[in-house]
This record gives sequence, C-alpha cells and structure tokens, in this order.
Amino acid sequence: MELFYDGMNIQTYANNPSITGFTTNCTLFSTSPIKNYKSFYQVNSDAIGTKSLSFQIWEEDIDSAIQQAKDIYSIDPSIYIKIPIINTKGDYNTQLIQYAVKHSMCVNITAIYTMEQIDMTYELLKESLSPHIISVFAGPISDTGIDPSPFVLHAVDLFKHKSNSKILWAGCREIYTVTRARQLGCHIITIPDGVIEKLQLVNTSLTHLSIDRVKKFNSDATRTNISIL
Repeated sequence: MELFYDGMNIQTYANNPSITGFTTNCTLFSTSPIKNYKSFYQVNSDAIGTKSLSFQIWEEDIDSAIQQAKDIYSIDPSIYIKIPIINTKGDYNTQLIQYAVKHSMCVNITAIYTMEQIDMTYELLKESLSPHIISVFAGPISDTGIDPSPFVLHAVDLFKHKSNSKILWAGCREIYTVTRARQLGCHIITIPDGVIEKLQLVNTSLTHLSIDRVKKFNSDATRTNISIL
C-alpha cells in the first residue's frame, strides 16, 4: 500500500522513502502562502518528480469546472484532477467526470462518504482507461461513530477488476489506521503532517514508550513546580 502526504509542505517530506505521492485540496491551499496551482507546482516540481500529485477543482458551473480541469491538465497531464463526487447542492458531478474520462484525464474522485456515492463513482469510471483514484473518506466517516470498513471493502470489491483503479483511504488519524487500511485492501492512504511524524514510532518498544511518558510527567511536574498541598 502506498502512503501519500496530504498537505502543502511537499519539500519537507519529498525525500521520505515512505511517501510515494502527494494530495492537496482547496482547504489546504487556503492556508498556503502560494494560492496558485501552477506556481505551487513550479516551486515543488523537483521535489514531486514522478510521484503522484492531485489538484482539486471547485467551480460548480459546468463550463467553468471543465475549464479548471483543462487548466490543471495543461500544467502537467500526469496530475490527478481531484473532482468531488457531488457539488454543494448534493448533485452528482456526472457531466464533469464524464468529460474528464472522455478526454483521458487522470482523476481523483473525492469526498466520497456513502455506498451510493461509491456505486455512482464506479458507473462513471467503469469505462475509463486512464489512471484514477477513488477517495473514500474513511477517517471522517469514523468520526461520526460509523465503522468505515464496509464502505472501503465495497469500493475495493467493486473496482477489483480494474487495474487502473486505486482505492484511497482519506483521513488518517493515527498510525494504526495505516494497518487497518492495508488489511482492508486499500491501495493508498493519505497522511497529514502530524501523523507522518509518528511513523518513526512504528515497532518501538511499548515499555520504552511507557518509561518515556513517565519521564515527561515527572519532568513537567518538576519544571512547573506543581504541588499537592
């Protein structure tokens, strides 16, 4: 299973051997000093190299949305055009996805939360011969108290005969989620900055971690002069 960095600090993680691709979205770009896709790509192109990269569209008017897809494609045809499965009105982005498929664009269908949306994504991509990613928002689904496993398994099963399809677990909250995603058959999981930093803890002795935690408790108590009476 591949690990994609989900964030704007691409150069920080580009040389991490565990990271094989990058994803961005409109919310991440809203916090970035660079808010232009082409400029961002040019600044980071050497770090990105041949690794996967996704840029998201946001326009809802079909002509404007198609133009955004064309513009992203013009930056580099290998960039995945990230298209939400639905728009802000809850309608499927059918026409836009069909346009991208017809013109052999790489797409990343995103913001997938329901079984129905997974089924619709399959219908829209089943004839596509270009690489595509199906981003199931498993992390956010689990935030509602619902087990995302059935959603991920359904997507994996539905697309299993399409070698150009990759199922992505979106929203990694902890390192153990990587294990869950791998066991469920995901091809990719996206990891934000805070979780990437925890990769170094994999296979660390739990006893040593316990000792380190107690040392921190003791150090913090002494440093801040905590008292009981």
